[in-house]
Amino acid sequence: MSAKSKRLGLRSERGVRLAFWRMACAALALMGGATAADACDLALVEGPQTVRIEYNPFAVAPTPGALDVAFENRGQTDCDLRLSFTDEAGIEVTSAVLGEVGVQFRPRESSGVQAADVQKGVFQYLLTAGAKGVAQLDAVVVQEAVADAGEYGVNLRLLVRNIDGIELLPPIPMRLALQSTPRAQLNLAGAAGAFGTGSSVEVVDFGEAVTGATRRIFVQVRANAPSVLSIRSEHGGVMHRLEKAENATVVPYTVQLDGQNVDLSGLWATSIDPPRTLAGVALPMDFVLGVITGQMGGNYEDVLTIDISPS
Repeated sequence: MSAKSKRLGLRSERGVRLAFWRMACAALALMGGATAADACDLALVEGPQTVRIEYNPFAVAPTPGALDVAFENRGQTDCDLRLSFTDEAGIEVTSAVLGEVGVQFRPRESSGVQAADVQKGVFQYLLTAGAKGVAQLDAVVVQEAVADAGEYGVNLRLLVRNIDGIELLPPIPMRLALQSTPRAQLNLAGAAGAFGTGSSVEVVDFGEAVTGATRRIFVQVRANAPSVLSIRSEHGGVMHRLEKAENATVVPYTVQLDGQNVDLSGLWATSIDPPRTLAGVALPMDFVLGVITGQMGGNYEDVLTIDISPS
């Protein structure tokens, strides 16, 4: 009887333990089911394809490229997202260099996206339960350079994770591109120097006309592509008397640009390929009066049109 009692006791203890274990499992299963039902359930509504920067190297503030990614939270809890970028090999990317131009992603103002305090290149975006929203970032030029005309690009992947670093969506492929449109600029200055420096020149004034008198200005040029500089004289290389008169005389003159004789009898053009810098290059332009003898008194003038365009 005592042996049976011991056996009954053991079976009773096992039964209690088994019942307790089953109750614990049931409670755990119940808790797990509640978490799954309430979890962030994120869907990609519209993803990026190409983020394009239309880049003007000579603009004061280059226009950024827009990145808009539309999400929907189909769950019953908020989605606290962490957005970041990698290259195709999965290596983290916090900035990119396209044609020597440095580019970084930054939150668009009033977009709801914020840069993470600690992690560089990581952005926070909160999407409330059951809501749709668009995470908006801008690809901003942070290091300017005069990139050669053309398109530069890199393939990236957008990662979407939660606050614990768990990926909520597969990596989203995208492309970041910078389009450097062919551009050329010129400025007329009274002195050699970087583009835009020195006093601007609109009139070359010889004062009292004297044979062989000379004047010099500088044609400041900058471009991101080989270009063509052209010069046209309104009167074919002579100055006409402003005061109308019969048999009015003219004053001849010649021009040299950077040592080249300029033929003012028609449209004159020359190829130029300035260095890819904001300063560009300053070309001396020399004016020499021809023979002054027997001309009527008065004021004489010619108008030169100087132009530059990417070739």
